[in-house]
Amino acid sequence: INLAINKDNIVRDVLLGYGVVIDSPIPPNMINYQKLSKENNPSYEENIKKAQDLLDKDGWKKGTDGFLEKTITKNKKKTTTSLEFSISTGNAPELVKTAQLIKQDLENIGMKVTIKTFEIGDLNQGIIRPRKYDALLFGQIINHESDLFAFWHSSQRKDPGLNIAMYTNAKVDKILEDASITVDEATRIKKYAQFEDEIKKDMPAVFLYSPDFIYIVSKNIQGFSIDHI
Repeated sequence: INLAINKDNIVRDVLLGYGVVIDSPIPPNMINYQKLSKENNPSYEENIKKAQDLLDKDGWKKGTDGFLEKTITKNKKKTTTSLEFSISTGNAPELVKTAQLIKQDLENIGMKVTIKTFEIGDLNQGIIRPRKYDALLFGQIINHESDLFAFWHSSQRKDPGLNIAMYTNAKVDKILEDASITVDEATRIKKYAQFEDEIKKDMPAVFLYSPDFIYIVSKNIQGFSIDHI
């Protein structure tokens, strides 16, 4: 799924270029060790080929309807499973358009996707809190590195916790616990680098983009300079 989504298209078409593609749970510019380099990154076409190879290797073949399916034999009985799921999201223009682009990208490689949109209040109460979704397209507002604990520690999987990926990894738990009590910045940065590596290995979520904060200032105000809000 991560390989098949064209994140550059989302930033261009949904955010009109006002944002950056992300592949990490840590927002850009939050922690010093991050280097947002695009050098040697594979092209989208290469990613699509890799995604198709992975699906093929795992036994997924396109059926007569053009969508992926897999036949499994259990106790001499054959059952065919389709690769389909729904994406639940909020009824906000940015989210709906993003969901539509993701659906298009995933259906291009044979995954059948249904989009379910909800008013934000209904989404929070009826979908997110009871964790009733196949996949959830939603944003996280991370103001400080300590917020990462709330989003990724296994103790936060159930409501009112914010671990909406329902992610569990004992190593990540320990890293986040240690980082939250580490005063030395260099040591803490190393911990978050380890955290990021573990998340990338497990892929509990697909990270899409971080939108720019567009701040308009009157031309009468002189000497105003800010790069990070």
